[in-house]
Amino acid sequence: MRLIPLLLLLLMLALFLITLLQPFAGSGWLQAFAEAAVVGALADWFAVTALFRHPLGLPIPHTAIVKRRKDQIGTNLARFVADHFLAPDVLARHLQQLAPGDRLLRWLARPQAQQALSGHLLTALHWAVNALGEQPVREFSQRLLRQNLSSEKLSRWSGAGLRYLIENDRHQPVISLLLEQLATNLQRQNHAIRQRISAGSPWWLPGFVDDRIARQMLARVETLLLLMAADPRHTLRRRLNMQLHRLARELEQGRHGDTLHEYWQQLSQRPEIQDYAVYLWQRLVAEINRQSDDDDSLWHREIRAWLAQLADNLAQDDAMRSRLNQWLGDALVEVISTHRQEFAQLISDTVAAWDGEETSRRIELQIGPDLQYIRINGTLVGGSIGVLLHAASELLG
Repeated sequence: MRLIPLLLLLLMLALFLITLLQPFAGSGWLQAFAEAAVVGALADWFAVTALFRHPLGLPIPHTAIVKRRKDQIGTNLARFVADHFLAPDVLARHLQQLAPGDRLLRWLARPQAQQALSGHLLTALHWAVNALGEQPVREFSQRLLRQNLSSEKLSRWSGAGLRYLIENDRHQPVISLLLEQLATNLQRQNHAIRQRISAGSPWWLPGFVDDRIARQMLARVETLLLLMAADPRHTLRRRLNMQLHRLARELEQGRHGDTLHEYWQQLSQRPEIQDYAVYLWQRLVAEINRQSDDDDSLWHREIRAWLAQLADNLAQDDAMRSRLNQWLGDALVEVISTHRQEFAQLISDTVAAWDGEETSRRIELQIGPDLQYIRINGTLVGGSIGVLLHAASELLG
């Protein structure tokens, strides 16, 4: 592309010299055109060249602009991208058109994607369990666990978890279900309990008497359990609820931390517990290693079947698919817009790390061909202006 404006410049020079050395009728018009065209061509050559290097190697001020202001250009580019491409409203509008949930669904419905995803999940699990089996990793994990299971933290975490469970009476349906199950199991074991009571009664007490007492006692306990299950405002239920709230507050204040920590230490240090944990861990590692190497293993098949079922159900549920699009869009907008300055900094740092000469060369290779048209236009526009000036000169005598 540089050759075309260069040849055009040489043509204008030749035309200027011919009209200057061998004038003829009307040559003044051609000479004016050629002279102004040469000026325009040289001026635009200087302007285009000055963007990337010093013209003729001369350190003229305000030349080699890209090389000299590379870092500032990178910073301005990063700011422009952050402000105009990563702005929340721009991202939201684009992601709404993109429909990320639908794209995820189409990808998830492909058997190749299900195969790849199940393989990635089991490979990651395989790596994790084998890494945890290494002595340094195990010691580090145990040390970290001990630090985070101090008596105070254990108490506060337990209190926070209990408070979340009982907040706004979320636990009431669970308590009702447990009480119903207790009453049901008590009824099922009624005969066995009466036999145990009869076997432990004094010899002098008639059997029908202790059996009657046992029947009445069990009936009353069963009735009480059913009443408590049916009525969340039952006196005993309310008392239990108050005790749970008080316990949650005390745990969050760290008042039972030492007791919990002691129970945890006693439980974790019992030989039978440790042996069983080692046994379970070894079986888990062996099973994961076996399953992850076989693409047709049970775990692979189950994961693929679950993914296929998930994709099929999402495809048939327009409301859920719309929610998925909204959730993914909102999540992406939140993440990208929150960290857009970091993305911009990445652009700025990347440009700053480039070599000035190399950066100038890369940019010139990308936009240089278009810039050569500026030189061509400068030659032709300059020549036209020369003709107009010559015409004005002739008219003014």
